[in-house]
Amino acid sequence: MPKVVDHDARRREVTAVAAELIATEGRSALTVRNVATRAGYSTKVVSHYFADIGDLLHETYDYAAGRARARIKTVLDRDPADIRGLIEAVLPLDAVRRDDWRIWFAFWSEALASPALAKDQRRRARAETKRIVTCLQRMRDDGALPTGVDIERAADRLSALVPGIAAEAVFDPSRWTATRQRRVLTDALVSLGIRLD
Repeated sequence: MPKVVDHDARRREVTAVAAELIATEGRSALTVRNVATRAGYSTKVVSHYFADIGDLLHETYDYAAGRARARIKTVLDRDPADIRGLIEAVLPLDAVRRDDWRIWFAFWSEALASPALAKDQRRRARAETKRIVTCLQRMRDDGALPTGVDIERAADRLSALVPGIAAEAVFDPSRWTATRQRRVLTDALVSLGIRLD
């Protein structure tokens, strides 16, 4: 009797292996052979689930983004006006979030030369800015954000701050500790006139 294979589970498993490979060894380590070896499968199995290495890279990006979305959802379900929590959900404050950023940086390098990947990245970045706008609007409704603050400009500023902090923290983790990242974020929020409890 032939073995029953859960194709969705296997695809997720291969994606998780690819994500770990990128996070620990960099984009250049992402090859079908390396993923197959690390996962304990043949290269044919990996190739069965992904059209090419670009497809697999995109899937790892989705994988990391999915982890971030889950963290964001947890924060916003608890308090839709928690701007600090929203931003901290994606900052590289721990090993998992640092791995997510390593994956995103690898994807971004590919997106520079791919209009389709660049379009996807723009869509994702705009969605993140929109989440920040919505959160700031909730803060204003709650009286925690001064009425004079231009929400769109504040959201642009905070959206740009996140990858800047992330790059520093990924490439200089001993200097850009979680404490330092949180301090810089707090300074940015206070400079917008946001009251932090």
